[in-house]
Amino acid sequence: MMCLEDKLVGARSLLALDFLTVIDAFTRNVTDVIDELAPLSVDVRGEAKVQRIDYAIFHKDGQRDLVLVWTVSWLMQRTRELGVTPREFIDAMTSAARRIGFGFRLETEDDIRVQPRLSNAIMLRRHLVGYGEKDRKLFAIDALAQLPKESSVAALQEQVGSRFDAFALALQLDWLGHIKMDGRTAFSRRSTFVKT
Repeated sequence: MMCLEDKLVGARSLLALDFLTVIDAFTRNVTDVIDELAPLSVDVRGEAKVQRIDYAIFHKDGQRDLVLVWTVSWLMQRTRELGVTPREFIDAMTSAARRIGFGFRLETEDDIRVQPRLSNAIMLRRHLVGYGEKDRKLFAIDALAQLPKESSVAALQEQVGSRFDAFALALQLDWLGHIKMDGRTAFSRRSTFVKT
């Protein structure tokens, strides 16, 4: 994960990988993500059950969450096996997480694969690799200073000329916190942004 200085975090499925991609791209307050946790003991209608947890996520503000990443169909099957409703299952997981000092989050494809957020996260992470060049970073920040508070990738391209690709620079500036690109649409060379 880029936000954790290239820490490797395992993903048991493509959905879990998409979850990590979105978290990595858009959550700036994550201090650690741990996978391969011990199973959590859950009280389901007075009966102890064991549930595997995908991730523990730690935030700068001290918040800690246990995260279960599964499809809606898995949730429905799991709750049928336990003889509970999805709400009862989530409440039981939340209580079990609280007992050990964590919050609980169930993330499904309906939460993770929201577009254009997922495609923007993939695009953002693709352009972060190799952004270690200090000169290019300073050049981009200088060019940004010449633009109004609300601007666009096209305006940034005019500012930097043909020397660099302004789209890649804009994504990198967003990651660094210098701008906030408009995430309501797919990131492109026509995207707008606000300087932060």
